[in-house]
Amino acid sequence: MKDSIQNNGEEVSIVIYDAPLPPRYLKFSKKFVRTLFIVAPTMIGLTLLVLIGLLLTPSIKNAPSPKMPSVMNYDDSKITEMESEIKILKQSNTQLQEKLSGQKSSDTTQDDIYLMGILRPYGMQNLLNEKKVTLDQFEFISTAEKTNLKFQIISTNPENRVAGHVVVFMLSKSGLTAYPEAAADSLKEGIKFSQGEPFAVSRLRPTNAEFGTKPTGDTVKFIVYIFSREGDLLLIKESDPYPVQGK
Repeated sequence: MKDSIQNNGEEVSIVIYDAPLPPRYLKFSKKFVRTLFIVAPTMIGLTLLVLIGLLLTPSIKNAPSPKMPSVMNYDDSKITEMESEIKILKQSNTQLQEKLSGQKSSDTTQDDIYLMGILRPYGMQNLLNEKKVTLDQFEFISTAEKTNLKFQIISTNPENRVAGHVVVFMLSKSGLTAYPEAAADSLKEGIKFSQGEPFAVSRLRPTNAEFGTKPTGDTVKFIVYIFSREGDLLLIKESDPYPVQGK
C-alpha cells in the first residue's frame, strides 16, 4: 500500500467544495494540465508575435531612415569657415594672376631684355637685388627619352616664406624649349609667369625640371626664372654649359 501511494500517477485529482452541495471530485490527466498551462499560452504568445510582426512590417519598410543629428563643436565650425575662406582666396588669387600676366605691358623697360619668351607682367618689380631666393645643387640628367635639370630653391631668410612660380628654359643647338609643359606650349605666343611651376619655400625646396626632348649639339645650358606670386622678378640664374652625351 505504501509503494502505491509514492508512485507517480498519470492523473491529477481536484476536490471542489461548494456547500451545501456535496463535494465534487474531478480528475485530469497530467498531459491535459501541461497543455492547458504551458503549451497553450506559449502557442497563443507566438501567434500574437507573428501577427504583430506582419502588421508592423509594411510600416517599418515605408518609414524613413532616422537621421542622426550632426554634432559640430566650435573648432569644427571654425575649420569649415576657414576652408571656405581659403577656397575663395584661391579663386581670387588665380583671377588676379591671370589679370597680371595676361598681356605684355606697352611700356618697354630694360627688364624686358632679361625675360626672353616671358610676357612682362603688369606692375612687375625687379627684385633681383633683394636676393630673396638662391639656387644650389644643380644636377643634369640626360637619357634618350628626356632631359632633367634638378636643383634646390633656397630661401635666404627662413623666417619669411616665399611663394611663386618657376620657369626653366633649355637652350641647345636644337633650339629653345621651356618647362613646365604649359610654358612650353605658350612659347611662341609668350609665356605667362603664372604658367610656371608653383612653389613655396621656407628653407629649401627640390625642383625637377623635366623636358621631353633630348638636346643636340656639343653643350646645353639652362636659364631659371623665379617670380613671386604677384609677378615680381625674384631671380634669374644661368647654369654652366653641360656636355651633351651620346650625340
